[in-house]
Amino acid sequence: MSPEDEKETPEKEFADNTTLHGLNRIVIAPSNYFRVMWVLTILASYSGFTYMLSSMIMDYFSYDTITDTKLKFTDSLPFPAVTICNMNKFDAQKLKLVEWSYLSPYLMGAQYDTPTLLSMGYKPDETVNSTIGNITLQDFVRENGFDVNSDRMAMCFWKAEGCTYLNFTHSYTFFGNCYTFNSNKSKKLWQKMEGWGNGLMVFVDIRESEYTENYFTGGNSEIGLKVLVHDQDEPPMMDTQGIALSPGSHAFISVQRTVYENHVPPWGVCEDRQLEYYDTYTLPACYQECRSKHIVANCSCVPFFLPGKAPPCNPGNISTCVRAVLGRVVSGELKCDCPVPCHLVKYSTSVSYAGWPNRNTRNYITKTYGHTKDYMAENGVVFSVFYEQLSYQKIRELKAMDGGQLASNIGGMMGLFIGASLLTILEVWEYLWQRLKGFLGKHRHPRVLQVHAAPHAKTEGMYNGAFNK
Repeated sequence: MSPEDEKETPEKEFADNTTLHGLNRIVIAPSNYFRVMWVLTILASYSGFTYMLSSMIMDYFSYDTITDTKLKFTDSLPFPAVTICNMNKFDAQKLKLVEWSYLSPYLMGAQYDTPTLLSMGYKPDETVNSTIGNITLQDFVRENGFDVNSDRMAMCFWKAEGCTYLNFTHSYTFFGNCYTFNSNKSKKLWQKMEGWGNGLMVFVDIRESEYTENYFTGGNSEIGLKVLVHDQDEPPMMDTQGIALSPGSHAFISVQRTVYENHVPPWGVCEDRQLEYYDTYTLPACYQECRSKHIVANCSCVPFFLPGKAPPCNPGNISTCVRAVLGRVVSGELKCDCPVPCHLVKYSTSVSYAGWPNRNTRNYITKTYGHTKDYMAENGVVFSVFYEQLSYQKIRELKAMDGGQLASNIGGMMGLFIGASLLTILEVWEYLWQRLKGFLGKHRHPRVLQVHAAPHAKTEGMYNGAFNK
């Protein structure tokens, strides 16, 4: 037998030395029975590995997520922003006759001039022969609407320390003038003790007798305050969010803070967009801009309670066009493309009520502020906002399988079914490279022999010729 015949084939050498389980057993099997058994077993193992590999890859590219929820306890929590609004845009006592005429489309549903208002029973004043100057509806709201001066907000306490209108920031909403406590996100207040005595307490006089709203002309039918507990990054959307508080009771509003961390596509649907009028992307901010754009597109003006650069809407625009467009937005006819933010903080609230005030408190208020028992029952709104527990919930959207887990699972299945690792891939590559070199060398070698054969034949002929001579 020649040395070439005794040399092992690359396949036999690979099977004898590879770390892949089972291949060498086929070579050294003592009989055909065991050889067939090993072949079938190896095929079954490779089939199982292929099935598991395809399943894991399909699971990875399905982009499933899991939700991780944790309840964390802490020594202190950032206090939320608290926005309050009266359910009345204009105080009747502040309005002059000419201003009633200007606001009549907004408040009464139709335009009335001063003679008509006089015939309807409105009292004449110094503006009976005047006209409205260059003033916007926003200016009217600011000057003639709800305020939190000392005569309206008789009591305000933060952790038993007094607070005033200076601790509130003004904003325009659907309800007119609104005021936000703790609105500065760079100087947030913190609650370090549990309980309602360590939060915010406010007493507001809503002045029900000065309400100018009429449900049947597009206004409100309720009396009381609207209170919204929200994050400092979110603008208050008082018409769709918040708690309605009626006079004559003390509302205890306990707060629970929840932090959400959502995932970007393709695992999630969150997206932080750049807004035109707000620094931070939030759902309320996006909805406010969406409403504004729809109104500007349909009414060619922007109402006082929405952001925008279009000319301001007058009372006639709001009564005839703006309300109709807002109705189409609320009903879903006009769409708003506002994806979920990737990070947001929400505050859930739980409200309980108690009778207010008791006899001694009522006597003190009567002496100090001149309010009778009946007046407080009809106009006094008291509420407290606080953390009942110094804990918060964190909810995170996580990948069900990330790249590291996929690699780990594939490695585990490779070891379980075929006894392979990353180094085994190098062994297979080495074997394939050797076979490729052998294949190329087999086709190249005969051409080399032909090149050298001609000179050999010519030399042999020369020697033969010389010998014959």
